[in-house]
Amino acid sequence: MFDTVINNGLVIDPANRIQSQLHLGISRGAVACLSAAPLSGARVIDAAGLAVAPGFVDLHIHEDALDETTGKFDVKIFDCMLRMGVTTAIGGNCGIGPRDSAAYLAAADRNGLPVNIGLFAAHSEIRTPYAADNYGPAPDDAVGKMAADLDAQLAAGCVGVSFGLRYVPGTTAKELHALAAVAAGHKKIVAAHARDDAGYVVEAVKELLALAADHKAKVQISHIGSMAAFGQMEEVLALVDAACAAGLDIGLDCYPYNAFCTSIGSATYDPGFLERYGIGYDAIEITGGKYRGQRCTQAIFDEVRAASPETLAVAHVMRDREVDIALAHPRAAMASDGILVDGYGHPRAAGSFPRLINQYVKTKKLLTLHEAIAKTTVLPAETIGINKGSLAVGSDADIVIFDYDRISDNADFARPLTPPAGIEWVLLRGEIAVQKGEIVNNHLGKAVRI
Repeated sequence: MFDTVINNGLVIDPANRIQSQLHLGISRGAVACLSAAPLSGARVIDAAGLAVAPGFVDLHIHEDALDETTGKFDVKIFDCMLRMGVTTAIGGNCGIGPRDSAAYLAAADRNGLPVNIGLFAAHSEIRTPYAADNYGPAPDDAVGKMAADLDAQLAAGCVGVSFGLRYVPGTTAKELHALAAVAAGHKKIVAAHARDDAGYVVEAVKELLALAADHKAKVQISHIGSMAAFGQMEEVLALVDAACAAGLDIGLDCYPYNAFCTSIGSATYDPGFLERYGIGYDAIEITGGKYRGQRCTQAIFDEVRAASPETLAVAHVMRDREVDIALAHPRAAMASDGILVDGYGHPRAAGSFPRLINQYVKTKKLLTLHEAIAKTTVLPAETIGINKGSLAVGSDADIVIFDYDRISDNADFARPLTPPAGIEWVLLRGEIAVQKGEIVNNHLGKAVRI
Protein backbone atom coordinates (compact mmCIF):
# COMPACT_ATOMS: atom_id res chain seq x y z
CA MET A 1 0.00 0.00 0.00
CA PHE A 2 1.24 3.47 -0.85
CA ASP A 3 1.69 6.20 1.73
CA THR A 4 -0.37 8.59 -0.39
CA VAL A 5 -2.22 8.24 -3.65
CA ILE A 6 -3.59 10.90 -5.95
CA ASN A 7 -6.39 9.41 -8.00
CA ASN A 8 -8.36 10.61 -11.02
CA GLY A 9 -6.31 13.70 -11.91
CA LEU A 10 -5.11 14.89 -15.30
CA VAL A 11 -1.38 14.23 -14.88
CA ILE A 12 0.75 16.70 -16.84
CA ASP A 13 4.46 15.93 -16.80
CA PRO A 14 6.33 17.54 -19.71
CA ALA A 15 9.65 16.04 -18.59
CA ASN A 16 8.26 12.64 -19.54
CA ARG A 17 5.76 13.75 -22.22
CA ILE A 18 2.76 12.72 -20.15
CA GLN A 19 -0.71 14.25 -20.28
CA SER A 20 -3.43 11.74 -19.37
CA GLN A 21 -5.84 10.89 -16.60
CA LEU A 22 -3.68 8.74 -14.36
CA HIS A 23 -3.39 7.70 -10.74
CA LEU A 24 -0.20 8.42 -8.81
CA GLY A 25 1.24 6.54 -5.85
CA ILE A 26 3.77 7.95 -3.38
CA SER A 27 6.00 6.00 -1.02
CA ARG A 28 8.74 7.32 1.25
CA GLY A 29 8.55 10.79 -0.21
CA ALA A 30 9.01 9.72 -3.84
CA VAL A 31 6.79 8.97 -6.80
CA ALA A 32 6.40 5.19 -6.74
CA CYS A 33 3.81 4.51 -9.42
CA LEU A 34 1.79 6.03 -12.26
CA SER A 35 -1.15 3.80 -13.06
CA ALA A 36 -4.06 3.71 -15.48
CA ALA A 37 -6.11 2.08 -12.70
CA PRO A 38 -7.02 3.69 -9.37
CA LEU A 39 -4.65 3.03 -6.49
CA SER A 40 -5.06 2.42 -2.76
CA GLY A 41 -3.07 4.13 -0.06
CA ALA A 42 -3.01 5.18 3.57
CA ARG A 43 -4.06 8.64 2.40
CA VAL A 44 -6.13 9.23 -0.72
CA ILE A 45 -6.48 12.54 -2.54
CA ASP A 46 -9.26 12.60 -5.09
CA ALA A 47 -8.07 14.90 -7.90
CA ALA A 48 -11.11 14.38 -10.15
CA GLY A 49 -11.50 17.45 -12.34
CA LEU A 50 -8.06 18.74 -11.33
CA ALA A 51 -4.62 18.87 -12.95
CA VAL A 52 -1.66 17.15 -11.28
CA ALA A 53 1.81 18.44 -12.15
CA PRO A 54 5.32 18.51 -10.74
CA GLY A 55 5.73 21.27 -8.18
CA PHE A 56 6.67 24.51 -9.88
CA VAL A 57 10.33 25.54 -9.90
CA ASP A 58 11.12 29.26 -9.65
CA LEU A 59 14.71 29.81 -10.70
CA HIS A 60 14.77 33.53 -9.89
CA ILE A 61 13.56 34.88 -6.56
CA HIS A 62 14.99 37.22 -3.94
CA GLU A 63 14.89 35.08 -0.86
CA ASP A 64 13.64 35.91 2.62
CA ALA A 65 16.20 37.05 5.15
CA LEU A 66 17.82 34.88 7.80
CA ASP A 67 18.19 36.59 11.16
CA GLU A 68 21.76 35.70 12.07
CA THR A 69 21.08 36.39 15.77
CA THR A 70 18.07 34.12 16.18
CA GLY A 71 18.76 31.74 13.29
CA LYS A 72 15.16 32.17 12.15
CA PHE A 73 13.77 33.10 8.76
CA ASP A 74 11.21 35.66 7.75
CA VAL A 75 9.11 33.55 5.37
CA LYS A 76 6.85 36.09 3.68
CA ILE A 77 8.02 35.43 0.14
CA PHE A 78 8.45 31.70 0.72
CA ASP A 79 4.82 31.48 1.85
CA CYS A 80 3.82 33.36 -1.32
CA MET A 81 5.76 30.85 -3.39
CA LEU A 82 4.08 27.90 -1.72
CA ARG A 83 0.58 29.31 -2.26
CA MET A 84 1.42 29.64 -5.98
CA GLY A 85 2.35 25.97 -6.24
CA VAL A 86 6.11 26.56 -6.18
CA THR A 87 7.93 23.78 -4.35
CA THR A 88 11.53 24.75 -5.21
CA ALA A 89 12.94 28.27 -5.50
CA ILE A 90 16.41 29.56 -6.28
CA GLY A 91 17.63 32.69 -4.48
CA GLY A 92 20.81 34.72 -4.53
CA ASN A 93 19.88 36.31 -7.86
CA CYS A 94 21.05 39.56 -9.47
CA GLY A 95 24.27 39.32 -7.48
CA ILE A 96 22.36 39.89 -4.22
CA GLY A 97 22.03 37.22 -1.55
CA PRO A 98 23.26 35.88 1.77
CA ARG A 99 26.85 36.72 2.62
CA ASP A 100 27.26 33.21 4.04
CA SER A 101 25.42 30.89 1.66
CA ALA A 102 26.52 27.75 3.51
CA ALA A 103 25.06 29.05 6.78
CA TYR A 104 21.82 30.01 5.04
CA LEU A 105 21.39 26.56 3.49
CA ALA A 106 22.25 24.87 6.77
CA ALA A 107 19.60 26.95 8.53
CA ALA A 108 17.09 25.94 5.85
CA ASP A 109 17.76 22.28 6.61
CA ARG A 110 17.65 22.90 10.34
CA ASN A 111 14.42 24.93 10.42
CA GLY A 112 12.52 23.67 7.41
CA LEU A 113 11.10 26.26 5.02
CA PRO A 114 7.83 26.55 3.09
CA VAL A 115 9.68 25.54 -0.11
CA ASN A 116 12.95 23.90 -1.06
CA ILE A 117 15.62 26.57 -1.50
CA GLY A 118 18.81 26.68 -3.54
CA LEU A 119 21.17 29.61 -3.88
CA PHE A 120 23.39 31.26 -6.41
CA ALA A 121 26.65 32.59 -5.02
CA ALA A 122 25.97 36.31 -5.22
CA HIS A 123 28.67 38.40 -6.90
CA SER A 124 27.89 41.62 -5.03
CA GLU A 125 28.26 39.88 -1.68
CA ILE A 126 31.53 38.27 -2.74
CA ARG A 127 32.81 41.62 -4.02
CA THR A 128 31.85 43.90 -1.11
CA PRO A 129 34.70 42.98 1.27
CA TYR A 130 37.20 43.92 -1.43
CA ALA A 131 35.42 46.74 -3.28
CA ALA A 132 32.62 48.51 -1.45
CA ASP A 133 32.17 51.05 -4.28
CA ASN A 134 29.73 49.62 -6.82
CA TYR A 135 30.68 52.26 -9.38
CA GLY A 136 34.44 51.73 -9.33
CA PRO A 137 36.63 48.78 -10.32
CA ALA A 138 37.82 46.29 -7.74
CA PRO A 139 41.46 46.63 -6.62
CA ASP A 140 43.96 44.77 -8.74
CA ASP A 141 44.60 42.13 -6.09
CA ALA A 142 40.91 41.48 -5.36
CA VAL A 143 39.84 39.40 -8.35
CA GLY A 144 41.84 36.36 -7.31
CA LYS A 145 40.41 36.56 -3.80
CA MET A 146 36.88 36.80 -5.17
CA ALA A 147 37.53 33.79 -7.39
CA ALA A 148 38.69 31.77 -4.38
CA ASP A 149 35.61 32.78 -2.40
CA LEU A 150 33.36 31.79 -5.29
CA ASP A 151 35.13 28.48 -5.69
CA ALA A 152 34.42 27.67 -2.04
CA GLN A 153 30.74 28.58 -2.31
CA LEU A 154 30.28 26.48 -5.43
CA ALA A 155 32.03 23.55 -3.80
CA ALA A 156 29.61 23.92 -0.85
CA GLY A 157 26.57 23.46 -3.09
CA CYS A 158 25.59 26.80 -4.63
CA VAL A 159 23.95 26.22 -8.01
CA GLY A 160 26.11 28.79 -9.81
CA VAL A 161 27.10 32.43 -9.67
CA SER A 162 24.82 35.39 -10.23
CA PHE A 163 25.72 38.91 -11.32
CA GLY A 164 23.77 42.14 -11.06
CA LEU A 165 25.83 44.04 -13.60
CA ARG A 166 23.28 46.84 -13.84
CA TYR A 167 23.62 47.36 -10.09
CA VAL A 168 27.43 47.14 -9.98
CA PRO A 169 28.62 49.20 -12.97
CA GLY A 170 32.20 49.01 -11.72
CA THR A 171 32.44 45.31 -12.59
CA THR A 172 35.20 45.08 -15.18
CA ALA A 173 35.48 42.53 -17.95
CA LYS A 174 38.46 41.02 -16.11
CA GLU A 175 36.40 40.51 -12.96
CA LEU A 176 33.38 39.18 -14.81
CA HIS A 177 35.34 36.69 -16.90
CA ALA A 178 37.46 35.47 -13.99
CA LEU A 179 34.40 34.53 -11.96
CA ALA A 180 32.56 33.07 -14.95
CA ALA A 181 35.57 30.84 -15.55
CA VAL A 182 35.30 29.52 -11.98
CA ALA A 183 31.62 28.65 -12.45
CA ALA A 184 32.34 27.02 -15.81
CA GLY A 185 35.05 24.94 -14.14
CA HIS A 186 32.43 23.61 -11.74
CA LYS A 187 30.04 23.08 -14.68
CA LYS A 188 27.57 25.41 -12.99
CA ILE A 189 25.42 28.19 -14.35
CA VAL A 190 26.26 31.88 -14.73
CA ALA A 191 23.13 33.99 -14.26
CA ALA A 192 23.13 37.71 -14.91
CA HIS A 193 21.01 40.80 -14.69
CA ALA A 194 22.55 42.34 -17.79
CA ARG A 195 24.66 45.48 -17.61
CA ASP A 196 22.13 47.60 -19.45
CA ASP A 197 18.56 47.63 -20.71
CA ALA A 198 16.16 49.35 -23.12
CA GLY A 199 18.08 51.06 -25.94
CA TYR A 200 21.40 49.71 -24.62
CA VAL A 201 20.39 46.11 -24.06
CA VAL A 202 21.77 44.62 -27.29
CA GLU A 203 25.38 45.31 -26.39
CA ALA A 204 24.70 44.13 -22.84
CA VAL A 205 23.39 40.80 -24.14
CA LYS A 206 26.40 40.45 -26.45
CA GLU A 207 28.61 40.74 -23.36
CA LEU A 208 26.84 37.74 -21.82
CA LEU A 209 27.02 35.73 -25.04
CA ALA A 210 30.77 36.33 -25.04
CA LEU A 211 30.97 34.80 -21.56
CA ALA A 212 29.30 31.66 -22.84
CA ALA A 213 31.59 31.50 -25.86
CA ASP A 214 34.85 32.23 -24.05
CA HIS A 215 34.34 29.85 -21.14
CA LYS A 216 31.94 27.24 -22.54
CA ALA A 217 29.69 28.41 -19.73
CA LYS A 218 25.98 27.91 -19.34
CA VAL A 219 24.58 31.45 -19.17
CA GLN A 220 21.13 32.51 -17.96
CA ILE A 221 19.91 35.97 -18.95
CA SER A 222 17.68 37.07 -16.09
CA HIS A 223 14.19 38.59 -16.45
CA ILE A 224 14.57 39.32 -20.14
CA GLY A 225 11.24 41.15 -20.18
CA SER A 226 12.45 43.89 -17.86
CA MET A 227 15.60 44.26 -19.94
CA ALA A 228 14.36 44.24 -23.53
CA ALA A 229 10.57 44.79 -23.63
CA PHE A 230 11.03 48.39 -24.78
CA GLY A 231 11.29 47.74 -28.51
CA GLN A 232 14.34 45.44 -28.56
CA MET A 233 12.89 42.01 -27.76
CA GLU A 234 12.85 40.51 -31.23
CA GLU A 235 16.42 41.62 -31.94
CA VAL A 236 17.65 40.22 -28.62
CA LEU A 237 15.89 36.89 -29.08
CA ALA A 238 17.35 36.59 -32.57
CA LEU A 239 20.84 37.14 -31.13
CA VAL A 240 20.24 34.45 -28.54
CA ASP A 241 18.85 32.01 -31.09
CA ALA A 242 21.81 32.54 -33.40
CA ALA A 243 24.23 31.98 -30.52
CA CYS A 244 22.45 28.76 -29.52
CA ALA A 245 22.49 27.56 -33.13
CA ALA A 246 26.27 28.02 -33.00
CA GLY A 247 26.48 25.74 -29.98
CA LEU A 248 26.26 28.10 -27.01
CA ASP A 249 24.11 27.25 -24.00
CA ILE A 250 21.93 30.29 -23.26
CA GLY A 251 18.79 30.38 -21.17
CA LEU A 252 16.21 33.07 -20.53
CA ASP A 253 13.61 33.74 -17.90
CA CYS A 254 10.70 36.15 -17.74
CA TYR A 255 7.77 37.09 -15.53
CA PRO A 256 4.26 37.80 -16.89
CA TYR A 257 3.91 41.50 -16.05
CA ASN A 258 4.61 44.74 -17.89
CA ALA A 259 6.21 46.56 -14.94
CA PHE A 260 9.55 45.95 -13.25
CA CYS A 261 10.46 46.49 -9.62
CA THR A 262 13.72 47.24 -7.85
CA SER A 263 14.99 49.37 -4.99
CA ILE A 264 14.65 53.07 -5.62
CA GLY A 265 18.25 53.63 -4.56
CA SER A 266 19.69 51.23 -7.14
CA ALA A 267 21.65 52.25 -10.22
CA THR A 268 18.56 51.54 -12.33
CA TYR A 269 17.12 54.81 -11.01
CA ASP A 270 20.28 56.85 -11.43
CA PRO A 271 19.92 60.17 -13.28
CA GLY A 272 18.91 59.63 -16.90
CA PHE A 273 16.39 56.87 -16.24
CA LEU A 274 13.44 59.01 -17.35
CA GLU A 275 15.05 59.55 -20.75
CA ARG A 276 16.09 55.88 -20.93
CA TYR A 277 12.50 54.69 -20.64
CA GLY A 278 10.80 57.71 -22.18
CA ILE A 279 8.65 58.30 -19.10
CA GLY A 280 7.75 60.86 -16.46
CA TYR A 281 7.98 60.40 -12.70
CA ASP A 282 4.34 59.34 -12.64
CA ALA A 283 5.30 55.98 -14.20
CA ILE A 284 7.04 55.08 -10.92
CA GLU A 285 4.95 53.64 -8.07
CA ILE A 286 6.19 53.45 -4.48
CA THR A 287 5.45 50.11 -2.77
CA GLY A 288 6.07 50.89 0.90
CA GLY A 289 6.32 53.63 3.50
CA LYS A 290 4.15 56.74 3.72
CA TYR A 291 3.83 56.98 -0.07
CA ARG A 292 2.82 53.33 -0.54
CA GLY A 293 0.65 52.93 -3.63
CA GLN A 294 1.30 56.45 -4.87
CA ARG A 295 2.76 57.40 -8.22
CA CYS A 296 5.79 59.65 -7.96
CA THR A 297 6.28 63.31 -8.46
CA GLN A 298 9.87 64.46 -8.67
CA ALA A 299 9.61 65.60 -5.05
CA ILE A 300 8.36 62.20 -3.84
CA PHE A 301 10.97 60.36 -5.88
CA ASP A 302 13.83 62.48 -4.57
CA GLU A 303 12.63 62.23 -0.97
CA VAL A 304 12.25 58.45 -0.94
CA ARG A 305 15.49 57.82 -2.85
CA ALA A 306 17.42 59.94 -0.34
CA ALA A 307 15.72 58.81 2.86
CA SER A 308 14.79 55.17 2.16
CA PRO A 309 16.86 53.87 -0.76
CA GLU A 310 15.89 50.26 0.02
CA THR A 311 12.22 51.00 -0.78
CA LEU A 312 10.96 49.06 -3.77
CA ALA A 313 9.69 51.14 -6.68
CA VAL A 314 7.66 49.74 -9.57
CA ALA A 315 8.27 51.13 -13.06
CA HIS A 316 5.22 50.77 -15.32
CA VAL A 317 7.21 50.90 -18.52
CA MET A 318 7.34 47.59 -20.40
CA ARG A 319 5.46 46.75 -23.60
CA ASP A 320 2.86 44.00 -23.23
CA ARG A 321 3.45 42.57 -26.69
CA GLU A 322 7.17 42.18 -26.09
CA VAL A 323 6.64 40.45 -22.75
CA ASP A 324 4.32 38.09 -24.61
CA ILE A 325 6.98 37.42 -27.24
CA ALA A 326 9.52 36.62 -24.56
CA LEU A 327 7.29 34.26 -22.59
CA ALA A 328 6.31 32.40 -25.76
CA HIS A 329 9.94 31.77 -26.67
CA PRO A 330 10.95 28.10 -26.29
CA ARG A 331 14.01 28.95 -24.18
CA ALA A 332 12.16 31.21 -21.74
CA ALA A 333 11.44 29.72 -18.34
CA MET A 334 8.83 31.31 -16.12
CA ALA A 335 10.47 32.99 -13.12
CA SER A 336 8.82 35.41 -10.74
CA ASP A 337 11.78 37.63 -9.77
CA GLY A 338 9.73 37.88 -6.59
CA ILE A 339 11.02 40.34 -4.02
CA LEU A 340 9.49 41.84 -0.88
CA VAL A 341 10.74 44.52 1.49
CA ASP A 342 8.86 44.80 4.79
CA GLY A 343 6.09 42.72 3.26
CA TYR A 344 5.56 45.03 0.31
CA GLY A 345 6.49 44.70 -3.33
CA HIS A 346 5.33 43.73 -6.81
CA PRO A 347 2.41 41.28 -7.29
CA ARG A 348 4.73 38.97 -9.23
CA ALA A 349 5.81 37.57 -5.82
CA ALA A 350 2.33 36.16 -5.21
CA GLY A 351 0.76 35.83 -8.65
CA SER A 352 3.27 34.90 -11.35
CA PHE A 353 2.69 31.17 -11.75
CA PRO A 354 -1.13 31.19 -11.70
CA ARG A 355 -1.01 34.26 -13.94
CA LEU A 356 1.00 32.40 -16.58
CA ILE A 357 -1.76 29.80 -16.87
CA ASN A 358 -4.64 32.23 -16.50
CA GLN A 359 -3.36 34.84 -18.94
CA TYR A 360 -1.13 32.98 -21.38
CA VAL A 361 -3.00 29.69 -21.67
CA LYS A 362 -6.64 30.50 -20.90
CA THR A 363 -7.00 34.13 -22.02
CA LYS A 364 -4.33 35.03 -24.58
CA LYS A 365 -3.92 31.43 -25.79
CA LEU A 366 -0.23 31.98 -26.52
CA LEU A 367 0.76 28.73 -24.80
CA THR A 368 -0.80 25.31 -24.41
CA LEU A 369 -1.19 24.06 -20.84
CA HIS A 370 1.53 21.50 -21.51
CA GLU A 371 3.91 24.24 -22.68
CA ALA A 372 3.13 26.40 -19.64
CA ILE A 373 3.78 23.51 -17.26
CA ALA A 374 7.07 22.82 -19.05
CA LYS A 375 8.13 26.44 -18.49
CA THR A 376 7.38 26.12 -14.79
CA THR A 377 8.84 22.66 -14.13
CA VAL A 378 11.28 20.79 -16.33
CA LEU A 379 12.77 23.79 -18.15
CA PRO A 380 13.86 25.69 -15.01
CA ALA A 381 14.94 22.47 -13.28
CA GLU A 382 17.12 21.42 -16.21
CA THR A 383 18.47 24.96 -16.56
CA ILE A 384 19.71 24.94 -12.97
CA GLY A 385 20.72 21.29 -13.06
CA ILE A 386 18.58 20.03 -10.19
CA ASN A 387 16.61 16.79 -9.92
CA LYS A 388 13.20 18.42 -9.77
CA GLY A 389 10.36 19.16 -12.18
CA SER A 390 9.43 15.56 -12.99
CA LEU A 391 6.91 12.92 -11.93
CA ALA A 392 9.00 9.98 -13.11
CA VAL A 393 9.08 7.01 -10.75
CA GLY A 394 11.77 7.71 -8.16
CA SER A 395 11.40 11.50 -8.37
CA ASP A 396 10.78 13.55 -5.26
CA ALA A 397 7.03 13.76 -4.76
CA ASP A 398 6.92 17.57 -5.05
CA ILE A 399 3.50 18.05 -6.61
CA VAL A 400 0.94 20.77 -7.31
CA ILE A 401 -2.73 19.99 -7.89
CA PHE A 402 -4.79 22.80 -9.37
CA ASP A 403 -8.19 23.56 -10.82
CA TYR A 404 -7.61 24.72 -14.38
CA ASP A 405 -11.00 26.40 -14.58
CA ARG A 406 -10.48 28.41 -11.37
CA ILE A 407 -6.76 29.12 -11.41
CA SER A 408 -6.06 32.82 -11.44
CA ASP A 409 -3.77 35.42 -9.94
CA ASN A 410 -5.50 37.72 -7.47
CA ALA A 411 -2.51 39.85 -6.46
CA ASP A 412 -2.33 43.33 -7.94
CA PHE A 413 -0.32 46.47 -7.30
CA ALA A 414 -2.73 47.64 -4.59
CA ARG A 415 -2.80 44.21 -2.89
CA PRO A 416 0.47 42.55 -3.91
CA LEU A 417 0.33 39.60 -1.48
CA THR A 418 -3.21 38.40 -2.23
CA PRO A 419 -3.11 34.60 -2.70
CA PRO A 420 -4.17 33.07 -6.01
CA ALA A 421 -7.25 30.98 -6.66
CA GLY A 422 -7.29 27.41 -7.89
CA ILE A 423 -4.16 25.98 -6.21
CA GLU A 424 -5.85 23.14 -4.33
CA TRP A 425 -3.02 20.98 -3.00
CA VAL A 426 0.76 21.26 -2.80
CA LEU A 427 2.95 18.39 -1.61
CA LEU A 428 6.65 18.37 -0.77
CA ARG A 429 8.22 14.92 -0.71
CA GLY A 430 4.75 13.46 -0.44
CA GLU A 431 3.71 15.48 2.61
CA ILE A 432 0.85 17.97 2.35
CA ALA A 433 1.91 21.62 2.56
CA VAL A 434 -1.23 23.23 1.08
CA GLN A 435 -4.71 21.77 1.36
CA LYS A 436 -7.74 23.34 -0.30
CA GLY A 437 -5.70 26.47 -0.95
CA GLU A 438 -4.57 26.94 2.67
CA ILE A 439 -1.07 26.41 4.03
CA VAL A 440 -1.13 23.58 6.56
CA ASN A 441 2.61 22.99 6.90
CA ASN A 442 5.30 25.51 5.94
CA HIS A 443 8.30 23.61 7.30
CA LEU A 444 8.68 20.86 4.69
CA GLY A 445 11.22 22.58 2.45
CA LYS A 446 14.92 21.75 2.54
CA ALA A 447 18.11 23.12 1.05
CA VAL A 448 18.96 22.23 -2.53
CA ARG A 449 22.68 21.77 -3.22
CA ILE A 450 24.42 20.59 -6.36
